[in-house]
Amino acid sequence: MARLPLATRLVMKLDVWAVRFTGGSFFMWLYSWHAGLRRDPDFRRRKARALVLVTQGRRSGLPRAVALPYFTFEGRTFVVGSKGGAPEDPDWVLNLRKTPGATVYRERRRQPVTTRFASPAERALLWPQLVDAAPTYADYQRGTRREIPLVIIDGAASFPA
Repeated sequence: MARLPLATRLVMKLDVWAVRFTGGSFFMWLYSWHAGLRRDPDFRRRKARALVLVTQGRRSGLPRAVALPYFTFEGRTFVVGSKGGAPEDPDWVLNLRKTPGATVYRERRRQPVTTRFASPAERALLWPQLVDAAPTYADYQRGTRREIPLVIIDGAASFPA
């Protein structure tokens, strides 16, 4: 796997810090701004919140943190392994396939969680709601052959919907 440029890695670390301590993601704001979503009258209702997901590296065993948008529908809190429609899953998904236990930070709160991948029935229920809230995911799915995984975060019941 190609290593990201140093500047990109530093900005990603800064975004993890920002989400962990403020709940706001610079990357999500930037994406929304460039995609024109801020002009959408339903933007505030549809805006995803962010969390920091800390997984155990599948090869190194070291903690790996990533800032992600999360969604709650039908009483299930989940994150989406889209990687912008790339042909392979993001590293954090591969880490969770090996070790489903993780830690989630949301607005300064640390919470140990277990994760699982949505069953076909759960995906059929959640995917249309996700695409309604964030239509970009439909474009990502059309752009790749793999099925984009939805990772259910069990133990996140205390997160507000």
